[in-house]
Amino acid sequence: MRFEKKLKSCTQQEIWDEYCSFLDLSMEEYMNIQKRLLEEQIELMSQCTLGKRLFKNGVPKNADEYRRMVPLTKYEDYADILLAKNENALPKKPAVWLETTWESGSGCIKVAPYSENMLEVYKTNIIAAMILSTSEKKGKFKLKPNENVLYGLAPLPYATGLFPLLIDSEINMHFMPSLKEAKNLSFSQQSKVGFKQASKYGIDLFFGMSSVIYNISKRFEETGFSKGGGGLKSALGMSPSMLARSAKAYYASKRDDTIIKPKDIFKIDGFVCVGTDTALYKKDLEDFWGIRPLEVSGGTEPTCIGTETWSKDGLVLFPDACFYEFIPEQEMLKSLEDESYVPKTYLMDEVSAGSKYEIVITVLKGGAFMRYRVGDVFRCIRTKNPKDGLDIPQFEYVDRIPTVIDIAGFTRITEASIKKVIEYSKAEIDRFTAVKEYDENGRSFLHLFAEMRKDAAMSFSLSESIIREHLSVYFKNYDSDYNDLKRLLGIDPLKVTLLRYGCFDEFERIFGKKIKNINPPCEDIIELVKINGGGVRACR
Repeated sequence: MRFEKKLKSCTQQEIWDEYCSFLDLSMEEYMNIQKRLLEEQIELMSQCTLGKRLFKNGVPKNADEYRRMVPLTKYEDYADILLAKNENALPKKPAVWLETTWESGSGCIKVAPYSENMLEVYKTNIIAAMILSTSEKKGKFKLKPNENVLYGLAPLPYATGLFPLLIDSEINMHFMPSLKEAKNLSFSQQSKVGFKQASKYGIDLFFGMSSVIYNISKRFEETGFSKGGGGLKSALGMSPSMLARSAKAYYASKRDDTIIKPKDIFKIDGFVCVGTDTALYKKDLEDFWGIRPLEVSGGTEPTCIGTETWSKDGLVLFPDACFYEFIPEQEMLKSLEDESYVPKTYLMDEVSAGSKYEIVITVLKGGAFMRYRVGDVFRCIRTKNPKDGLDIPQFEYVDRIPTVIDIAGFTRITEASIKKVIEYSKAEIDRFTAVKEYDENGRSFLHLFAEMRKDAAMSFSLSESIIREHLSVYFKNYDSDYNDLKRLLGIDPLKVTLLRYGCFDEFERIFGKKIKNINPPCEDIIELVKINGGGVRACR
C-alpha cells in the first residue's frame, strides 16, 4: 500500500507506529536489531568476492567476532571493484549507483552501489523524517498529499537526488521545480527556479541544504518582497493566497518599518535540512522561516542514517540503515598520526554523553561498505532523553575528521589540495598551515597562515589581499566544489595571514615539533602568531 493511501485509510497513530516506532526502542531492542541485521549482512558478504577479500581472517559469526576479525576500511579498499562497477563482486545487485567527490579538486569521484533493499530502507526512513518534520509532539503530524515542496538539494547522481524520487513513488507531491524540470537543471539553476515557483504558489514542505537556504534567506529582500511586494511584475501569476500574504506582509512592514522575512510570506508545515554546518545555521533559519528545521544526516556511502525527533534537538540514528561503531576522539587522533595504529571502537550502547567520536559504518541490506571510516565526527549529546521518552542516544554532527576542512558542506579541502593550488598558482609560499575558522556570524572559512619564500619575501612587498585574491582564482579553477561556494552562497571563504620568514623554524626550535599543515591545535596557531609579532590570538 502506498504511503498516500495509508494517510487516507489509517489513523495517525497507526502511521506513526509504522514509521517512527524506532524512537520507542529500548537500548537492548536497538542493539538486537543492529546485531541481527549485521549477521544477515555478514552472510551476504561471505558469498561474494568483496566479502571474501574483507573476511580473509575467516567469516565472523557475530558482532564481537566481526569487530575482532575484520579490519577498519577506507575507500581505497573498495576502489578497484566499485569504480569498475563490478556487480558480480558485490553482495547484492545494485539498483542504482550514486557518486560523490573523492578528494577536493582531484577530479576523481567515489561511487556507491545501492541495492533494492537499501532503497526500501532509505524510503521508509525519509518518510519518517518527513513525518517528524511536520510534528510538534509525539504521534501528531501535518503531512498530507499534494503539498507544494520546495526542493533545494543536489540531484542524482548525488545521494540527495534520491529524496524526491523515493517520495514520489509513495505520495503525490508538487515538487518545485518538477522532477522532470530538475533533470535538465544544474544545482544552482534548480534552486533559483524552485524559489521563483515557490514565490508564486507557496510552500508546504521545504527540503534544502542549510548553507544554501541561509543564503537565499539572507538575500530575501532582493526578491522584491521587502521593497513593496515586488510590484506588479512579481504579483503576476501568484496564487490568490500568496498575493494576499504578500500584500499583508508589505502593509505590516511599512506600518512597523520592518524588513519582510520569509516567514511573513510563506507558511510551511515541514522543513528538512542537510549539510555539515547545519548546527551553525539552525537558529537563523528558524528566525527566517518561523519553524525550526529538522536535520537529517547521511551521505553517499552511509545512506540516510539519522533524523531528529519532533523536538528537533539531536539526531537519532536509524537502526536498520547501518551497523554503527564509534572511535573515541583520542583514538581517532592517534590513528591519524600513526596509520599503523588500530583504534578502539565502541557500540551504540557504549557511547558517553559529551564525547566526540569518528563514526564507522557497515551498510546493511546488501551494501558494499564494512567497518568503513566515512570521515565524519559526531558528538553524543545524551545517552537517553526522558523528555521525549528516548532510551537511545542522540548525536550532533561536529565536522569532518581533522585532516579535512569542510566549508558549508560544499568542499573537502585537504593538505594535498592546498599544496596543489600553491603549486599551480606559482605563489612563492614556502611553509603554510591551514585551519577551519568561524566569523562573528558563525560561518566557516579557510584561514591560511603562509610564510613566503626567503627570496620572495625580501624582493618585494606582498599584501595579504593580493595573495588571497591570487590563490582564490586557483582554488576555484582547481576545485569546482569550492567554486560553488561563490556561485551559490556568494562567499569566497579564504582568509590569508602572511607570516614573516622564519616563523615556522622558530616555532620548531622553541617547541621541538613541527606544526601541522592542516587543522593544527589552536594553541599552536596562537604561539605561531605570537612568534610573528601578532600578540595573543583568540581561538575561533
